Amino acid sequence: MEQSYAEVSVKRKRSIGSIILQALAVIVVLILFFASMIGVRFAIVVLVAAGAALLWFWPRFKTEWEYVFCDGQLDFDKIFGGERRKHILRLELEHVDVVAPLDSSRLDGYRHLAVKDFSSMMSGAKLYGIATRLPNQEEKVLILFEPNERMIDMMYAKRPNVVEKGTYGL
Repeated sequence: MEQSYAEVSVKRKRSIGSIILQALAVIVVLILFFASMIGVRFAIVVLVAAGAALLWFWPRFKTEWEYVFCDGQLDFDKIFGGERRKHILRLELEHVDVVAPLDSSRLDGYRHLAVKDFSSMMSGAKLYGIATRLPNQEEKVLILFEPNERMIDMMYAKRPNVVEKGTYGL
């Protein structure tokens, strides 16, 4: 039997808040550096700690999402700085209520649900929504993501009554 596998990676748009936070972190480290040059004793210790914290947090400012569909399972992973991967969520397609383009009428009954956004936040992105109950939780959620046409086709082949194909390329 043939295995269905599709993988999509999307870079997340940097928010203004993260850009400001990144700039503030650099400014704080520079101020501490100049304070340590002047001779403020505690500034050297704080500078080392702030520098280490900046090096540790810097890759977290550049994130991307990776979706992997394999034989009815859809995994959501977050990748920090192109290096560190964190597994966020795994969904079984058999437990999903509906998968449809975000502007589809099939999602109308689910628009009141809490939203988990795994999209790039780019304007013009082809967003899909998944209405489902998360594992080990009572409440349903609406998950936003950006699959490609191949992934949607494989999901549709697995559960045609649940997955709605959108119009790609229009």
